[in-house]
Amino acid sequence: MQDWLHHLFFVYLCSAKKDRAQTSDIMKKILLLIAAIAMLSVVVSCSDDDDPRGNGVFTVNTPMINHVYNTITGEVLGLSNTHNKLTIDTGKHTAALELVYNNDGSDQTLVLKDVIAKPKRPRFYELSSPSNAQFSGYVDFNEGCMRYIYTTESGLQVISTNSEVFFLKTNNKISYNDTTTTTDMSDVMYVFTFTPSMDNAIVKVMGIVHAKDVKYFNYITAMSVPYTVTPNGYVLSGQNIPTSAQYKSTIDSTYTTVKTTTDYPFKTFDATIDLINDNLDAVYMMGSSATVVATGRTYPDYTSY
Repeated sequence: MQDWLHHLFFVYLCSAKKDRAQTSDIMKKILLLIAAIAMLSVVVSCSDDDDPRGNGVFTVNTPMINHVYNTITGEVLGLSNTHNKLTIDTGKHTAALELVYNNDGSDQTLVLKDVIAKPKRPRFYELSSPSNAQFSGYVDFNEGCMRYIYTTESGLQVISTNSEVFFLKTNNKISYNDTTTTTDMSDVMYVFTFTPSMDNAIVKVMGIVHAKDVKYFNYITAMSVPYTVTPNGYVLSGQNIPTSAQYKSTIDSTYTTVKTTTDYPFKTFDATIDLINDNLDAVYMMGSSATVVATGRTYPDYTSY
């Protein structure tokens, strides 16, 4: 690049025939040319920025939780921490995966180099592998959510998820122990946080209304809900579980005053999470007067993984 610029500079100087005014004009043109080349190099270098918002090759090394079930013995092996590496070409819609799982105390890696990343919506991809019919999954760069499901040659069914398992929209029927009209809601979000070393999960319910008490809850959080691991997911069950909540009065249409309360413990809480089929079924009592029946999926408008 430097030799080319030097040659260009020499040609312009020679054609100027030692005319200072013309040489000055030539110098201005050369400086403008150099500035344009510099700006071009900046634009090119910025296009390599590792941002999944654009087309390109991106690598994501994500800490996840493995949910492991032995399909041969029928034994649920529980949860373990892992890291999975995804390299995705968002322009060509291809990907490669390095999936790490534990087998008899040692880490093993399943490598898939022929993954098809089918776009379902902006920055959301359904994953499949022609060489491994037992693999399915998705990656959602909008919500930062990934899920991989596969079966190893030794018969281990592995479900890799984020530590948070969430359901964006759910159908909720809320009934009360008096004559208050039953409430139906479809925009309630549920977030379940699991930790392999703990037997209790964190449950967060967001955007639910208690019609009898005229309260809109930004969230109700239970920090300790007992759970067990099942072949396809989790079963949560507990009684008299303390919660913390943030709410606004539904009488105040502006929702300007936010208050906190611990007066709505989960008197009972029962839920089943099916990670294979991506289903939530829950029944719980919020405080002493409201019973909630909830069903839903992580992505209600996306029916195949």
